[in-house]
Amino acid sequence: MYKAQLVGVYMVTETPEELRPFLNIQAKQERRELKLNDRFAALQVEGTSSYVVAFLDSLRSVEDLEKRLKQQECELDPVSRRSLERVLKGRGK
Repeated sequence: MYKAQLVGVYMVTETPEELRPFLNIQAKQERRELKLNDRFAALQVEGTSSYVVAFLDSLRSVEDLEKRLKQQECELDPVSRRSLERVLKGRGK
């Protein structure tokens, strides 16, 4: 199984150029109109140049993301999992 490592949490306005295609693909899959203040987590699949994008407002928990990653034969590395738990816990503040 591949490992997915958190690259960062971004707003659409600050999206690095290499993440833009992955952001657009995910938005299209979710039939989502991107807003400039949408926040998302970007994870890189280790050993590849592929990224997984997850919009924070559509994630209920890290487990939701893990289910999605499992369908792609990926799993979160432990450090990324803890980081995302902190991010999701703090979003309600």
